[in-house]
Amino acid sequence: MYDKLTYRKKSIAIFILFFLFIVMAYKLSFSKTLELNDEIRKNEQKLTWLKEKEKEIPFLKAKMTMIEEAYSDSLSVRDKLTATISDYAENHNCLVTEIPSSSHYSSENIKIETNTFTLRGSFSDLLKLELKLENEFKISAKVVSAKFFSLKDHQMKRKNLYLTLITQSFNQITNSK
Repeated sequence: MYDKLTYRKKSIAIFILFFLFIVMAYKLSFSKTLELNDEIRKNEQKLTWLKEKEKEIPFLKAKMTMIEEAYSDSLSVRDKLTATISDYAENHNCLVTEIPSSSHYSSENIKIETNTFTLRGSFSDLLKLELKLENEFKISAKVVSAKFFSLKDHQMKRKNLYLTLITQSFNQITNSK
């Protein structure tokens, strides 16, 4: 039967058989290979993302340790701030001129404690104290206001520089029912 076909019909038959072979090969083999290749590419992207995130773990652990240390001590934030400021003032020719005042605000979800400190000293010492408080208490108590002002001391006949610092600390109230 194959001998009776013309050259043109033989070519068309071979072309059709070749096309069917390509379609079957794609369905049976190549499609699975291409799907696996896509899956491998997606898994490699996930793996590189995980490796990038793995590099952040020590930073996050250090941050968590810092947060836990800031809130785990039994002393209140006000006591820690007072101790730090008085130690600094004692070592740097500064003077705490007002006893720290404190005010509290509570809502159902958060408790806010505001502390006010006033000190007298040189500009550089007072500025260093402000920087120290901002760095040391950046999680447990934020410095929300710093006001420099000068007053004339008539007895000593000189101007004194003062710094009033206002700090706030926020504590979330958890309802345990």
